[in-house]
Amino acid sequence: MAQIAETEGAADLLDVLARLDLPVTSSRHDVPVADGMADLIVKLDGEDQPLVVEVKRSPSPAGIRQLVARHGDDLAHHILVADRLTSMDKEMLEQAGWGYLDRRGHVRLWLDRVRVDTRIDPLVEVPRRSPLDTGTGRAVAVCLLAATGPLTVRGIAKEAGVAVSSVSTALAELRAEALVRESSTEPVGPELFWALADRWGVRERLVSLTEMPHPGDASRTAQLGLGLDDIETTTGWALRGDVAAATWGAPLPLQGGAPPDFYVPDERTLRIAKQLYREAPADAGRGATVTVAPLRYVVTHRYDAAALGLSNTEWPVVHPVIAALDLTRSGARGQEILEDFEPPEGFRRVW
Repeated sequence: MAQIAETEGAADLLDVLARLDLPVTSSRHDVPVADGMADLIVKLDGEDQPLVVEVKRSPSPAGIRQLVARHGDDLAHHILVADRLTSMDKEMLEQAGWGYLDRRGHVRLWLDRVRVDTRIDPLVEVPRRSPLDTGTGRAVAVCLLAATGPLTVRGIAKEAGVAVSSVSTALAELRAEALVRESSTEPVGPELFWALADRWGVRERLVSLTEMPHPGDASRTAQLGLGLDDIETTTGWALRGDVAAATWGAPLPLQGGAPPDFYVPDERTLRIAKQLYREAPADAGRGATVTVAPLRYVVTHRYDAAALGLSNTEWPVVHPVIAALDLTRSGARGQEILEDFEPPEGFRRVW
């Protein structure tokens, strides 16, 4: 099966080059290169260096990083052909000087004389709408990724706060995209994580506050619903971003006194926070940033970091899967951190 995919991917690239009127003077399959075999070597008219083609059906970010590193000293140009590439995959390839053919309909070549970055007709069947484009689909995906054991459809509905029928529909659609295993609720990892990461925080609206709320300031915080009395069974504010990831053990340095970032439950809470603590001007220092949680799950599944011995902070922290998803918004930096981020015992690594 893998060999068929490689042959189809290489043939697709040659067909795309022809449609773009890029003359191929020679092409050879299965050619030895510095470390292994290349699926295809292409010589384009006018280009001094050959184009080394790698075909991977569904590469992970870690796999792309290893692939780029393996060819780091090559003089040739490189292009990756895949059934599906996320925006983060593409960013990583572009930073490394690689081209790519996303068979869902995007080709990029950045050579010495040939430079192409354009949409094309899809070469694989593309669903009209991904379940991860909906709030229900994302909520179901987070539940599956965060779970430490099998979940029932009703269990997912309870955790995600959505209807049982909606969960069943989302699961069927996720299975159709090969992101959940057939006849189960087991996620296909890390593919489901990275597919969700590609849509994480896209509509995020960060608000900088001039002050950081202090739990002891009851006259103001009573209106904010911080949820500090019984953290793991209530809804409330939660630390997010780098601080949350570092709390769970992600290897990243934090600057002393860096203002924290929070998820809050809803727009009403965000408005009250802005009224009480004032929005900081763009050119001024900030006491904290706040943003509305993208999913209800984020602020209903919080952890007492101090009670768990992870930190001395009095603030709740998001689930490690949420912290990992936040890291993906930092591009290549976040992906490098995730490679060495192992959550504590009792939680699964799904990236």
